[in-house]
Amino acid sequence: MKKIMMSALVASSLAVAGGDIAPAEPVVETPVVAETNAWKNEISIYGWLPSISATTPFPNSGDSSVDAEQIIDNLKMVFMGGYSGRNETWSVYGDLIYVDLGNSKNHTFPNNDVATVNLDMKAMLINAGVGYNVFNTDSGILDVIAGVRYMDLEVDLDTELFVNRNLSASQDFTDFLVGVKGHMNINEHWYVPYEADIGTGDSQLSWQAFAGIGYRYDWGDVKLGYRYLEYDMEDGAIVEDLTLNGAVLGVSIKF
Repeated sequence: MKKIMMSALVASSLAVAGGDIAPAEPVVETPVVAETNAWKNEISIYGWLPSISATTPFPNSGDSSVDAEQIIDNLKMVFMGGYSGRNETWSVYGDLIYVDLGNSKNHTFPNNDVATVNLDMKAMLINAGVGYNVFNTDSGILDVIAGVRYMDLEVDLDTELFVNRNLSASQDFTDFLVGVKGHMNINEHWYVPYEADIGTGDSQLSWQAFAGIGYRYDWGDVKLGYRYLEYDMEDGAIVEDLTLNGAVLGVSIKF
């Protein structure tokens, strides 16, 4: 009887003790989820050496015009810098181009009059917009973009031919644009950046295209490419047609 009571007491003690000890639970580590929708930023500085062509109407000369390539020997300054930011779906971008050019040359008009023509042209061009990603894989990225292109243009003309020898005028143009922007990957480091857009508004038509080759570093990228920009203005504008095209070399820093 004592053995039975002792056994029952031991069993009861073990049961009570066991009730106070919680069973060990497996430790489950919370997986670290990559922030795929974080914004990535890029600041770029470019050097652009374009060939520049412009058609400028001259007063008292009928339909005559002067091709700026014929009277411009050198480019005073061209600067282009920009910013872009993107996440998994959206992107924003903006760039600034400043052009200052001018020189002198003798020009022969259709009526055989010869005059020294001095032309100075300053232009500030701003492109800004947003993009929506439609393609994003290991092979590349493609965004559809929409935005605004603004140009402030100033022309100073000095010629010996006309009574009014010194002419100065300024005009600005705002166009709304649509296009595409992205890159195609060649491998881990090399890629092909591209961009194209077309717009209208204050000008009859403006469009641009860019394509090149880029190399990625840990701190940013280096790009070499070719850019073409064309404006078609209405008759009577201070510059009726304007074309800039040439090589672009740029450096960008990512953060």
